[in-house]
Amino acid sequence: MNNRKEVSGPAPTGTHVVPLPALPVPFQHQPELRAFLVLNEVPPGHMTFEVPDDTFAPHLQKGEFAVVDLSDHEPWDRELYVISFTSPRTRVGLAWRIVQMRARSMFLQRGRGWTTRPEPGSVPATCWTACFWMPPDDAAERERLRRAGMVGTSDGPYTTEHAAECLVGRIVGVFVPAVRDARAGGLRHA
Repeated sequence: MNNRKEVSGPAPTGTHVVPLPALPVPFQHQPELRAFLVLNEVPPGHMTFEVPDDTFAPHLQKGEFAVVDLSDHEPWDRELYVISFTSPRTRVGLAWRIVQMRARSMFLQRGRGWTTRPEPGSVPATCWTACFWMPPDDAAERERLRRAGMVGTSDGPYTTEHAAECLVGRIVGVFVPAVRDARAGGLRHA
C-alpha cells in the first residue's frame, strides 16, 4: 500500500528543502536484482524464518531472517515463499523450506495428471513447481548449469489450490534488529 502523495510546485512557506546528494556512480537499472524491505520489527501477522544457506543470494543470505507474511498463500511466479511438506527425516513429520514458485501453462486431466498438449477431457491450468533454488530464465544458462552439475531440486507439480495449502506465506522482507538498535543509539544491555 502506497501512502505517498504526489507533491508539485514550490515548497510550502517556512520549509527548507534539502536536495539529495548525487550518486557516486551513474544509476544503472538492474531488473534481475530484487530488493526486500529491511524491517527492524516483525509486523503482526508475520513471522521470521532463518535463511539456512546462500541458495537465494543476493536476495537472502545465510544467517539472515526472512520476514514471512502468514496471510499471503497465493502463489505468484518467481516469488519466494516458505513452504511446508511432510518429511520422514524430522521428528514432527514436517519440514519447512524457502522456495521460489515457478508457473507454467499446461493442461490437467482428471485422474491422469498433467499434459503439455490439450487432450480430450483436459482443462487449461497453471502448473506450479516449488524450486529449492533459483533457476535462471535463460535456456542456455540452465543447460550450462545442468552440464556442470550445478542444478537444484524442486517439488511439484502443484495445482494453484494445492500450492496455496502448502505455502506458509510469502517472503516480504528481511528482519534486521540492528537497524532499530542503531536508531536507538546502539545496543542496549540490561
